[in-house]
Order: sequence, then structure tokens, then C-alpha cells
Amino acid sequence: MLAKRFEHILHDLGMAGLEHPLFYHAPVGIRFKIGGEEPIYLDRRAAKLKTNPAYVQGALDRAAAIYRALPAVPDLLRIDGYPDEEPAESLLTVIRQRVGLPVPDEQLSATEQDEDGDTHAQVQFYWDLSKISFQPELLLREIILGDIGGWNGFVSSVYLAGPGPFLYHLYDDRGLDVLGGSQKLLLPLYHQFHDWILEYDLEKIDQMFAPAKE
Repeated sequence: MLAKRFEHILHDLGMAGLEHPLFYHAPVGIRFKIGGEEPIYLDRRAAKLKTNPAYVQGALDRAAAIYRALPAVPDLLRIDGYPDEEPAESLLTVIRQRVGLPVPDEQLSATEQDEDGDTHAQVQFYWDLSKISFQPELLLREIILGDIGGWNGFVSSVYLAGPGPFLYHLYDDRGLDVLGGSQKLLLPLYHQFHDWILEYDLEKIDQMFAPAKE
């Protein structure tokens, strides 16, 4: 079962479950800044804010570059939805239409506890990416647009995993967490995209990867 496989990946990453922000609940990870220097919106004086294509493209370029440099090609996709806001069938329809995905290989009903301790109904959709034609940049673009003019159902709800293990989590247009089973696994990403590491967490991440550089 894909859900069980995902659970094993989390265990191998040293995590008891998915707790946001993921970077702060994982032993090994890198937090990248994805949004660039371009303004997010065009003409803030307009009645309706219009998303700046240059900002979206810049964020997509960063997210896609990191995706292509992952330790392996992700082979497991999980997207979460919340049926108390919209029926599961409607959620899946929107997801499939926006990113061109087939019917999921697995669907699981669960509950999630938020930061206040309240529980919410959740549905988890799983795809085995090794068996389908998958367009990652289409999905990454939709996540980036989620809070700035797109469908917000993708925000903080999409997880891509692969052998190593690793977990790639673009949570919105601002940032991206990559978690790994070891510092050595993520060391190439750390070196290649060091300039994109979120400044707030840079010191912690540098210390985390210091032993792996020796």
C-alpha cells in the first residue's frame, strides 16, 4: 500500500508524522526561499490584484531546479484534501483537472489535528509516479499560485517522496523544504543551492551539514 510506504518513509526520515512546518520537525532538512525579488502583484492600486508572471516564473524556476537535482526521481506523490470544506469527489476533480493526473492509485480517509488541537477530516490521495506520465512543473506552478491567485487547495498539501529516502515539500510561493534520511544524501543540494537557503535558518542548516562536509 502506498500509504504504508509513505508512513515508512516518514519513519526513515526520523519523523513520527507530518507536522508543519516540516523542516522544524525533521532531523535532517534544508529550507529554501523560493519567491524571488520581483513584486508578487502587478499594480497594487487596481481593484483586483493581478499576479506578476515574472514573480511566478522566478519561483517556478527555483522550485523546478531543486526538483531536478533531487537524489532520485520522486516515485510517490501524496496530495491531501479536507472534505469538510469540499466533498472528496469534488476535491479530486479539481486536482486532476488542474495538474493532469489520473485517478489515484490509493485513497485514504484520516483525521488531522491542527496547532490548536482541533481535529479535521482529511482525505489522502496517493499516486505511484513510476506508473504514470507525470508533469512536475505543472503541479509546482499550481502550488506556487495557490495563495496568490490560484486554487489554495494545493498550499501545504502536496508531498513528493523518493528513495534515499527524501521528501520534497513546496508549501507555497515562498518556500520549499527538502528532508533527507542523512546529511550526505542532501549534501549536493546544500552545495548547489546554498544561495537559496532561507536566511533565517541558514546558521542552523550550515551547522547541520558541517559534519558531512568533512
